[in-house]
Amino acid sequence: MPPSDAVAALTPALAVGERVSLRVNDEAGRREVIGFVTRLSEASVWVVDRHGVEHVIAREAVEAARRVGVARGRRPEATPRDLLDALASRAGASGTPWLARISDLLEGRTPPASVPAWGEWAEVFGVRARFEGEWVTLPWSGADAVLAACWWATRMGARSVQVLAGPGADARAVRAAGLVEDER
Repeated sequence: MPPSDAVAALTPALAVGERVSLRVNDEAGRREVIGFVTRLSEASVWVVDRHGVEHVIAREAVEAARRVGVARGRRPEATPRDLLDALASRAGASGTPWLARISDLLEGRTPPASVPAWGEWAEVFGVRARFEGEWVTLPWSGADAVLAACWWATRMGARSVQVLAGPGADARAVRAAGLVEDER
């Protein structure tokens, strides 16, 4: 490892799927690149930012590297109910609304190496999730689907999740997944 390889200096080794902050100094100037690692090689690091721009950065241009957690959002329960209802309607989901900060749900979990393609909609575990603004909205179909939707949506800047649980949903399972019922 050359002494200038700040990426290789991370312990444990940086992995695809992790969110990082890189201080870069190259022909484009000195800047900070924050995003999710999509690929690694001995020569470069590929990072996709929240705007969907993939930055290919020569490892020798990285002056400092650190892991950063998923961005912490506002208090989801403070979001006006009519806004959340509109998000649910556009997502085609109905039922009892449950909310959470995505950072709380994903804290301490290993990020997946890949997520569904960038865009407004994704299918995770057979369920359609919709990304809009700082929110991802989906119907309840289990904790795995919620986590997968959250990992996908964080790539685009989502910070909160709304899950709509239908009449047959087990409230204990939804609560155990880390969601809180919106009783407004």
